[in-house]
Amino acid sequence: MPLRLTLPERLLASLNLLPVPLFDAPLAPGITKALLTACEMGVFDALNGQALPLDALAQRLDCQPQGLSLLLNLLISAGYLRYRRGLYRNSRLARRWLTSASPTSIAPYILHSPDIVAIWEHMPEVVRSNRQAIRMPYEEDATRPETQAALARHYAGLAALAMVLGGEIVNRIRVPQNATRLLDVGGSHAAYSILFCRKYPALQATILDIQPGIEAGQRMAKQTGMTSRLSFQCGDIARDDFSTELASSFDVALYFHIAHLLPPELNAAVLAKVARTLKPGGVLVFVDQVTDQTHHSRLASLMVQLMALTMITVGGTCYPFETVKTWLEEAGLRRVRRHRLITPGATLITARK
Repeated sequence: MPLRLTLPERLLASLNLLPVPLFDAPLAPGITKALLTACEMGVFDALNGQALPLDALAQRLDCQPQGLSLLLNLLISAGYLRYRRGLYRNSRLARRWLTSASPTSIAPYILHSPDIVAIWEHMPEVVRSNRQAIRMPYEEDATRPETQAALARHYAGLAALAMVLGGEIVNRIRVPQNATRLLDVGGSHAAYSILFCRKYPALQATILDIQPGIEAGQRMAKQTGMTSRLSFQCGDIARDDFSTELASSFDVALYFHIAHLLPPELNAAVLAKVARTLKPGGVLVFVDQVTDQTHHSRLASLMVQLMALTMITVGGTCYPFETVKTWLEEAGLRRVRRHRLITPGATLITARK
């Protein structure tokens, strides 16, 4: 967490004797900006596997030592760096989550975070009007260089997050015996398909998405050496009737983080098409922020409610479990089950044909 309070400080906060709103603004945003700056400059990668003195680190990062020391000291206080005997080194936190060599690095998502913060700039307008204020980057002109850069950050960030958090989801799912085909609806970066294919050697995955998403998925497949296990089909899941071509073809179908982007009637229609692509006995796996599934976790509640407000800004929304269950049952699926994940914020739901 960006604010690392001591035990006495936590006690004072619990007694309402510390001005906690001051930590939320501007202290937390300031720490966030420092973390983003460090990722952009490559601080954590420069310290990966070695400790360096200030001058050597400044030379490697091509910056002025005194200015760099101000950033480093802040990162030490936030718990991302350590300093001992004149040497700076990554903390355990930074080594696991912020170095590109780590398989659990979420640095690409940190680099994507300013795009998310930019959405929140419209929060006052949305609160007053309850109307969409902006569009998602993949709804913009993909030929513009600034849109291409935003899309690259968007998909890279989501892929990094999926690779880190998706393992728990894959381990919770029991795919049908002898399953060989998986459909990833709106799967773009293909990270979830990659994780499923790694666990199940017999699986081949098809990612169905619009062209920018497919391009991101193809890059990810190449980076992970999974090109032979993944295929890509370009299409608009909302408008195209992909179920006719793909009817009864798949053992598993993924509908991950799509529902919050679509209105309820469109979700119902798309899920009906997805259900038709499943073989009898096939399983549909649904993952999203579900508003009434926070399990008494303050962190989960905060993430889900912030996501709900964010999605209204870009034309989407988040839904309660009963709404999702109704969609799945109307699509002809049964045994709808919700599963609590250790990682807060998202809910796993499964259903069978």
